[in-house]
Amino acid sequence: MRIFERSLAGLFALAVATFGLSTMSAQAVPLGCTTSAGGSGATLTLANSTQAFCTTGNDTNTITSTYSLFGMTGWVLSEKNDSADGDGTIEFTDAPVNGTTSGDWTIDTLAGLTNVVITLKAGNGFGAFLLDLSVGNPLTGTWMSTKDLSHASIYYNGNPTAVPLPAGALLLVTGLAGLGFAARRRMKG
Repeated sequence: MRIFERSLAGLFALAVATFGLSTMSAQAVPLGCTTSAGGSGATLTLANSTQAFCTTGNDTNTITSTYSLFGMTGWVLSEKNDSADGDGTIEFTDAPVNGTTSGDWTIDTLAGLTNVVITLKAGNGFGAFLLDLSVGNPLTGTWMSTKDLSHASIYYNGNPTAVPLPAGALLLVTGLAGLGFAARRRMKG
Protein backbone atom coordinates (compact mmCIF):
# COMPACT_ATOMS: atom_id res chain seq x y z
CA MET A 1 0.00 0.00 0.00
CA ARG A 2 2.86 2.38 0.86
CA ILE A 3 4.44 1.87 -2.59
CA PHE A 4 1.13 2.68 -4.27
CA GLU A 5 0.80 5.92 -2.26
CA ARG A 6 4.35 6.98 -3.13
CA SER A 7 3.80 6.19 -6.80
CA LEU A 8 0.57 8.15 -6.83
CA ALA A 9 2.22 11.11 -5.07
CA GLY A 10 5.11 10.98 -7.55
CA LEU A 11 2.73 10.96 -10.52
CA PHE A 12 0.81 13.89 -9.04
CA ALA A 13 4.02 15.89 -8.52
CA LEU A 14 5.11 15.09 -12.08
CA ALA A 15 1.75 16.21 -13.45
CA VAL A 16 1.89 19.49 -11.50
CA ALA A 17 5.48 20.14 -12.61
CA THR A 18 4.66 19.35 -16.24
CA PHE A 19 1.55 21.53 -16.25
CA GLY A 20 3.40 24.39 -14.56
CA LEU A 21 6.27 24.24 -17.07
CA SER A 22 3.96 24.10 -20.09
CA THR A 23 1.97 27.06 -18.79
CA MET A 24 5.11 29.10 -18.22
CA SER A 25 6.61 28.32 -21.62
CA ALA A 26 3.38 29.18 -23.43
CA GLN A 27 3.52 32.67 -21.95
CA ALA A 28 7.26 33.21 -22.29
CA VAL A 29 7.90 32.23 -25.91
CA PRO A 30 7.82 35.31 -28.18
CA LEU A 31 6.61 35.00 -31.76
CA GLY A 32 8.78 36.28 -34.57
CA CYS A 33 8.86 36.96 -38.30
CA THR A 34 11.22 38.46 -40.89
CA THR A 35 10.36 41.46 -43.07
CA SER A 36 12.36 40.36 -46.13
CA ALA A 37 15.31 38.21 -47.17
CA GLY A 38 17.43 41.20 -48.24
CA GLY A 39 20.07 43.02 -46.23
CA SER A 40 17.59 45.72 -45.21
CA GLY A 41 15.11 43.26 -43.72
CA ALA A 42 14.66 42.68 -40.01
CA THR A 43 13.64 39.80 -37.81
CA LEU A 44 11.19 41.00 -35.18
CA THR A 45 9.75 39.26 -32.11
CA LEU A 46 7.14 40.20 -29.54
CA ALA A 47 6.20 38.30 -26.37
CA ASN A 48 2.55 37.68 -25.47
CA SER A 49 1.32 37.45 -29.03
CA THR A 50 -0.66 34.71 -30.78
CA GLN A 51 0.08 35.57 -34.41
CA ALA A 52 2.86 37.41 -36.24
CA PHE A 53 2.94 38.89 -39.74
CA CYS A 54 5.88 40.70 -41.37
CA THR A 55 5.96 42.64 -44.63
CA THR A 56 7.86 45.43 -46.32
CA GLY A 57 6.83 49.07 -46.05
CA ASN A 58 5.66 51.30 -43.21
CA ASP A 59 2.73 50.26 -41.02
CA THR A 60 1.32 53.78 -40.71
CA ASN A 61 1.18 54.07 -44.51
CA THR A 62 -0.09 50.50 -44.99
CA ILE A 63 -2.55 49.60 -42.23
CA THR A 64 -5.80 51.44 -42.90
CA SER A 65 -9.43 50.54 -42.27
CA THR A 66 -9.48 48.55 -45.54
CA TYR A 67 -6.20 46.67 -44.97
CA SER A 68 -6.65 42.97 -44.16
CA LEU A 69 -4.51 41.93 -41.22
CA PHE A 70 -5.01 38.55 -39.53
CA GLY A 71 -8.10 38.06 -41.69
CA MET A 72 -9.78 41.27 -40.50
CA THR A 73 -10.29 44.77 -41.86
CA GLY A 74 -11.38 47.85 -39.91
CA TRP A 75 -8.10 48.50 -38.09
CA VAL A 76 -7.74 51.82 -36.22
CA LEU A 77 -4.42 53.41 -35.24
CA SER A 78 -4.53 53.99 -31.49
CA GLU A 79 -1.01 55.26 -30.82
CA LYS A 80 2.41 55.66 -32.43
CA ASN A 81 5.26 55.90 -29.92
CA ASP A 82 6.96 58.90 -31.55
CA SER A 83 4.04 61.12 -32.58
CA ALA A 84 0.57 62.26 -31.65
CA ASP A 85 -0.95 60.02 -34.34
CA GLY A 86 -3.83 57.78 -33.30
CA ASP A 87 -7.04 58.14 -31.34
CA GLY A 88 -5.52 57.33 -27.92
CA THR A 89 -7.93 54.52 -27.04
CA ILE A 90 -4.96 52.31 -26.05
CA GLU A 91 -1.62 53.93 -25.22
CA PHE A 92 1.87 52.78 -24.36
CA THR A 93 2.83 53.36 -20.74
CA ASP A 94 6.25 51.82 -21.46
CA ALA A 95 6.90 52.17 -25.18
CA PRO A 96 9.60 50.46 -27.21
CA VAL A 97 12.48 52.93 -27.58
CA ASN A 98 13.33 54.03 -31.12
CA GLY A 99 16.92 53.34 -32.19
CA THR A 100 17.25 50.26 -29.94
CA THR A 101 16.96 46.55 -30.70
CA SER A 102 15.16 45.17 -27.64
CA GLY A 103 13.24 46.11 -24.55
CA ASP A 104 9.93 46.02 -22.75
CA TRP A 105 6.49 47.28 -23.69
CA THR A 106 3.40 48.00 -21.61
CA ILE A 107 -0.01 49.30 -22.65
CA ASP A 108 -2.58 50.93 -20.38
CA THR A 109 -5.76 49.02 -21.26
CA LEU A 110 -7.41 46.67 -23.72
CA ALA A 111 -10.51 48.93 -23.70
CA GLY A 112 -12.77 45.88 -23.87
CA LEU A 113 -11.28 44.89 -27.23
CA THR A 114 -10.31 41.36 -28.27
CA ASN A 115 -8.19 42.27 -31.32
CA VAL A 116 -5.22 44.46 -30.43
CA VAL A 117 -2.02 44.58 -32.51
CA ILE A 118 1.39 46.02 -31.76
CA THR A 119 3.58 46.79 -34.77
CA LEU A 120 7.35 47.17 -34.80
CA LYS A 121 8.90 49.07 -37.74
CA ALA A 122 12.58 48.35 -38.45
CA GLY A 123 14.68 48.07 -41.60
CA ASN A 124 12.55 48.16 -44.73
CA GLY A 125 9.43 46.68 -43.16
CA PHE A 126 7.31 46.06 -40.10
CA GLY A 127 6.02 43.20 -38.01
CA ALA A 128 2.45 43.08 -36.72
CA PHE A 129 1.72 41.02 -33.60
CA LEU A 130 -1.79 40.09 -32.44
CA LEU A 131 -1.79 40.20 -28.63
CA ASP A 132 -2.57 37.03 -26.67
CA LEU A 133 -5.32 37.93 -24.22
CA SER A 134 -5.17 34.52 -22.52
CA VAL A 135 -1.79 35.09 -20.82
CA GLY A 136 -1.57 36.19 -17.20
CA ASN A 137 -0.91 39.85 -18.07
CA PRO A 138 -1.54 40.65 -21.74
CA LEU A 139 -0.72 44.34 -21.15
CA THR A 140 3.04 43.86 -20.97
CA GLY A 141 5.87 41.96 -22.62
CA THR A 142 9.24 42.15 -24.35
CA TRP A 143 10.29 42.78 -27.94
CA MET A 144 13.41 42.30 -30.08
CA SER A 145 14.64 43.30 -33.54
CA THR A 146 17.76 42.58 -35.57
CA LYS A 147 17.67 46.22 -36.80
CA ASP A 148 17.25 49.46 -34.87
CA LEU A 149 13.60 50.22 -34.19
CA SER A 150 12.11 53.07 -36.22
CA HIS A 151 8.83 53.19 -34.28
CA ALA A 152 6.13 51.08 -32.61
CA SER A 153 2.38 51.46 -32.99
CA ILE A 154 -0.83 50.06 -31.50
CA TYR A 155 -3.85 49.19 -33.64
CA TYR A 156 -7.22 47.78 -32.65
CA ASN A 157 -10.17 46.23 -34.43
CA GLY A 158 -13.72 46.58 -33.13
CA ASN A 159 -15.58 48.97 -30.91
CA PRO A 160 -13.83 49.90 -27.67
CA THR A 161 -15.84 49.86 -24.48
CA ALA A 162 -16.74 53.42 -23.61
CA VAL A 163 -15.15 54.49 -20.39
CA PRO A 164 -18.24 55.33 -18.32
CA LEU A 165 -18.32 57.76 -15.47
CA PRO A 166 -17.39 55.66 -12.52
CA ALA A 167 -20.40 53.69 -11.39
CA GLY A 168 -19.41 54.76 -7.91
CA ALA A 169 -20.34 58.39 -8.71
CA LEU A 170 -24.06 57.58 -8.76
CA LEU A 171 -23.61 55.42 -5.69
CA LEU A 172 -21.77 58.26 -3.92
CA VAL A 173 -24.49 60.79 -4.70
CA THR A 174 -27.17 58.36 -3.52
CA GLY A 175 -25.21 57.63 -0.36
CA LEU A 176 -24.70 61.33 0.43
CA ALA A 177 -28.38 62.00 -0.12
CA GLY A 178 -29.22 59.14 2.24
CA LEU A 179 -26.85 60.50 4.91
CA GLY A 180 -28.39 63.95 4.54
CA PHE A 181 -31.88 62.51 4.89
CA ALA A 182 -30.85 60.49 7.98
CA ALA A 183 -29.22 63.56 9.58
CA ARG A 184 -32.33 65.62 8.91
CA ARG A 185 -34.59 62.99 10.52
CA ARG A 186 -32.36 62.95 13.63
CA MET A 187 -32.48 66.71 13.92
CA LYS A 188 -36.32 66.72 13.71
CA GLY A 189 -36.77 63.81 16.06
